[in-house]
Amino acid sequence: MNKHNISTFLLTFYLYIFFFILLSNTSSGAHYQYESCVPKNCGHGPNVSFPFYVPGLQESYCGYPGYELTCEDKFPVLKLPENDYVVDDIFYENRSLRVYNAAVLRSEGKECPSRIRNTTFLPSQFDYVNSTPLHLVSSCREPLPDELTRYIVSCGSPEHGKNLTLALYDKDENLTNIAMEKCEENIVTPVEEYINKGMVSDLEGLLRKGFLMKWTAIDCSVCENSGGRCGFNPTSHLFRCFCRDRPHAVSCKPGKLLILV
Repeated sequence: MNKHNISTFLLTFYLYIFFFILLSNTSSGAHYQYESCVPKNCGHGPNVSFPFYVPGLQESYCGYPGYELTCEDKFPVLKLPENDYVVDDIFYENRSLRVYNAAVLRSEGKECPSRIRNTTFLPSQFDYVNSTPLHLVSSCREPLPDELTRYIVSCGSPEHGKNLTLALYDKDENLTNIAMEKCEENIVTPVEEYINKGMVSDLEGLLRKGFLMKWTAIDCSVCENSGGRCGFNPTSHLFRCFCRDRPHAVSCKPGKLLILV
């Protein structure tokens, strides 16, 4: 074999290898939106996927409008109009999540977390599950009645009423009969409901336990069960199922055709 034939053979061989690799990558590569919407983690806490998304880690089309999370100290945080909540766990199978007030995370071990704001409502995309209102009452006038001293949660002392914080459950008769008359500040925050509501011995522990919320975004299970990853088209305002080949309306598996005779 002369040099010309060898050169032609080698060129043909290399071109064959090049196109083989190119075609292999093309056939095996997944759609970019499918790849973009892989579940991500802030470092601690649950993996984040539809309807939630984390800007900087995921594209906005990987989630549903109003379900943006941010990473704070490696924890996922849900920012609502009145308070920020650390997402402790997400239960995708029943579309619920356990959260606790981010003031607990930011309090650095203080027994009375600051920056808890009044919680009067949730946005339309969320709803409470088995929670009860806890009243954190402060700025109380002296002297503090004996009936209220048992509600003190280790903030200040009875001699300095304005530094006191009292914790009372919503149905406690002393809340409306005495505390609301003696104290000026009243912050309401949800906590997990339980049958025997007595005095609060560990406020930080109670707040850290958090409570459950359900979300109202569209169900993702049909898409996920077909091997897809759920998302949202902000232009058409429609749910999308991102599959390895391309986006689909609902599922990666084509539905059965109904043949009318």
